[in-house]
Amino acid sequence: MAAAMQFRTFVWPNNPEKLKITFHRETEVEPHNGLWTVSNIARMARVFSGEGIFFGENAYSTFSSLAVMFYDGKSGELKLPSWSSATALLTDLTVLEEPAENFLRYSFSFLEIP
Repeated sequence: MAAAMQFRTFVWPNNPEKLKITFHRETEVEPHNGLWTVSNIARMARVFSGEGIFFGENAYSTFSSLAVMFYDGKSGELKLPSWSSATALLTDLTVLEEPAENFLRYSFSFLEIP
């Protein structure tokens, strides 16, 4: 069983169904003698995004606990199953309520902090 995903003190009761980690490098491309040159400027912050479902009697309170962390705007340690932890900021949080009782689909995005 994979370890539970965690952000600061919030521990996911069930890990997200999808997790995407985006790596990006800032570059500069300039024309040079009929071709081009590429300059490696910097490695940029990783973006950790995903989606999942909170279900059961605590679905709403679980989502609310995560929303409180979005509102306070503080960065913290993000622990991901199968990946090393990173300092991150919760930048996007979306909830989609479906007709099923005690069932919330959500998505999130974290930005790595150096």
